[in-house]
Amino acid sequence: MTDQSTSLDLDAVRDGLEAAVGAANEAIREVIGQATMQVGHKPGEGPVTEADHAADDVLHERLMPLIEGAHWISEESKQEAPLIHGEPTWVVDPLDGTREFLRGLPEYGVSVGLFVGDQLVLGSVGLPVHYPERGAVLSGLVDGDRREARQDGEVLASLEARDEVRKVVVSRHDYEWRELQYQIPYETYPCGSAAVKLVHAALSQADVYFSTGPRSVWDVAGGVAILEAVGGSLLMINGERLELSPQQISIPPYVAGIEGSCLTLLRRLAPRLG
Repeated sequence: MTDQSTSLDLDAVRDGLEAAVGAANEAIREVIGQATMQVGHKPGEGPVTEADHAADDVLHERLMPLIEGAHWISEESKQEAPLIHGEPTWVVDPLDGTREFLRGLPEYGVSVGLFVGDQLVLGSVGLPVHYPERGAVLSGLVDGDRREARQDGEVLASLEARDEVRKVVVSRHDYEWRELQYQIPYETYPCGSAAVKLVHAALSQADVYFSTGPRSVWDVAGGVAILEAVGGSLLMINGERLELSPQQISIPPYVAGIEGSCLTLLRRLAPRLG
């Protein structure tokens, strides 16, 4: 537990975070309900939509007052002040999975992580269309020895420790274009957003999420907090723990899920991974 996190009421901050992510879900659904939607393109990155910006605005408005002096990093808005090691920092992707969003696939989500004392202590993922009427909001608190995840206010069960691999989730790009499923000796299925794939791992819908990377810290911070809160792990391809930081935007290839299952998959793929 960090000195700074002990001075914060993380339970109150989590309540505010869940409310903010729920409001971002609603902002995205409002854009979906419009007759038209503005779509732009970020050079070298991909599409950005009116929904991305609407969710970003809502999150900034609601999150920044929760912690005085907190910093802000978002995929869709400018950093307001230089980052300082250890100071509270919100890391945000207001709509992770924009390509799937534009394709009409329900594989996108809102991702928010909070770093305090250079440690990820809190995170949330919003699923705007998980349920037809209101979506879903998941959160994870991972401060020191305290681990607690919940979905729409209900506490989530911890993952069962095991080495077996039954299902692996990969990116839709890896599945459709790289045909990664033919290299993985287990049942493999595609999904768009990294945040959503991390939720799949946290809810035992997949034993392992295998990412060929690279990803960005805002893609994964919210989902990693949830996964770690239920006892899951984020590992590099060499099997060592992958530590996230707001100071390091780019995330190398990784596996996420039940640690024993992750290590089993890595051993099976070792000849292919070099």
